[in-house]
Order: sequence, then C-alpha cells, then structure tokens
Amino acid sequence: MRAGIRERLIQQIPAISGRVFEAHESAATLDKPYVLLIQGADTADTDWMGYSALFECWPSVSQQSDFAEVDELAELIVEALDGQALVDPVSQVEFTCRYEGTVGADKADADRDVITRGLRFLVIGARAVEETVQDDWLDALCDWTQSTLGDPDWQAYGGKWPANYTRPSVLWRWDSIETIAGSRVSTIEVRKRAIGHVLGRSVNEQTMTVTALTQSLSEAVKIPLNPLERRYLTVSAPNVDLTRDAVTEGQIYATFSRKVERYAEQGPLMREVKIQPNPNS
Repeated sequence: MRAGIRERLIQQIPAISGRVFEAHESAATLDKPYVLLIQGADTADTDWMGYSALFECWPSVSQQSDFAEVDELAELIVEALDGQALVDPVSQVEFTCRYEGTVGADKADADRDVITRGLRFLVIGARAVEETVQDDWLDALCDWTQSTLGDPDWQAYGGKWPANYTRPSVLWRWDSIETIAGSRVSTIEVRKRAIGHVLGRSVNEQTMTVTALTQSLSEAVKIPLNPLERRYLTVSAPNVDLTRDAVTEGQIYATFSRKVERYAEQGPLMREVKIQPNPNS
C-alpha cells in the first residue's frame, strides 16, 4: 500500500518532483517542497471490510515560505488520494484511500527547516475472494436500494466493500441471523438484522440519503425477493444513527424476515410390524 500511495502522489503532484520521503529520510538538507509519508497502526481486519490501516501525509515546504503553500499542497494530496481506488505496484493489492482529516495543528519543524500539516487517510484493502457466496436476500436488498434511489450514480454492494468501491454507494451486510419456530409446526421464521453503510459525495448528500432510505424502508413494509413466486421480505424496526462512521460502522439498522417451510427429515420406510406375545403374561 505504501508503494501505491507513493506512486500516486508522484504521478498526480508534479510540484514535488517525485519527492515522497519516509520518516528516516527527512532532514534539513532535502529539497523542498516534499511529502513525508508515514504508516500508522493497523486499525482492523474484518471479513466485510478487509484489511485497513492509517497513513499520514505531511506536505512540507520551506520555513521561508508561508502556510498558503502548505494549503495548496494539502489540497493536491487530498485530491490525489481521497476516494481513489489504487493498486500497489509491488504487492498488486487493490486498496482505497479515504481522507480522515488533519493530524493536530499546523507546525514548524526547525530540525527539517519546514512548515507542515499532517493529513490522515484510512486505507482499506479488500481480501482476495476465493469464491462468491450467493445471498438472494442481499441481492434483493441491493436491487431495492438502487430502484428506490433512482440515481445511476449510486452503487449498492452486498456483504463487503469491494476494493474499488466508489462514492456514492451503499453497502448492506448481515449483523445477526436467527430462526424462530413459527405458529405452525411446519414453518419457521428466519430473521436477519442488517446494517446499511451509506457513503455520499458530501455530508449533506449522505445524511439526506440515509433519511430517505430509512423512511422508504418504513413505508415499504415488504421488499420483493421473488415476485413471480410471491416471496417477499418483511421489514421491521428500521432506525438510524448518524454519529456512526459510514465505511467502518454503518448508519442504518433494520430487521428482515420471512417464513419458510420446515421439512421433516426423511428416513427409511417401515416395511412391516411384528408383534410377539409374551408367553409368561
């Protein structure tokens, strides 16, 4: 991932003339401006999000300059990385960068003779997929989402974030699954609690879409699973938490359920019954 970020910055920002350094390389003698690239701690490794880590980019200009040059270089870095799907040239791993904000305040570094600002990025690398798991419930939920939003720019993903996910998009995944005995002996009710991640191009678009989807879930009551066979998913208890992170946590919660037939296990048929009286009775 480090090599992929480095390559992207060099390609997209001619002003740094290929100067992307790591912490041990930084010194007052280095030509400026440059970008200091630092990898932070690993943050997570989940089935649905894959591997993620934090990286910091520090746009650095000479102390004889002013912070307007830092501002300009910082904007170019964010533009080059934020929301971009990249490929590491060494490992060939696909990953996506997301801008997470600044690292503290602006600062002057006398040892390196620069003024600088830290920019934090969350980097997500998808797991290698060995096989595709079919889930008709998630497929139906994604189809309903795209139909409800009615905007071809929006993408809907099921199960996990792909390495090349784009904005705007929605990810649906299962948080828990349970089965409950139905009112009839021959049926069971399957319930799946879903989490929806809504990632917009802006905070306003993201909030409006979360609200619209949750309201539509409340109004829909049922979502088509297979209309030709008259199979539907029942929607219950949709709710929202806008304080949660769109990529890593998800803002929408809802439960989907349907009743299915419970078939008795088939065993060998009994051919005959013999009764032998007890001679001592």
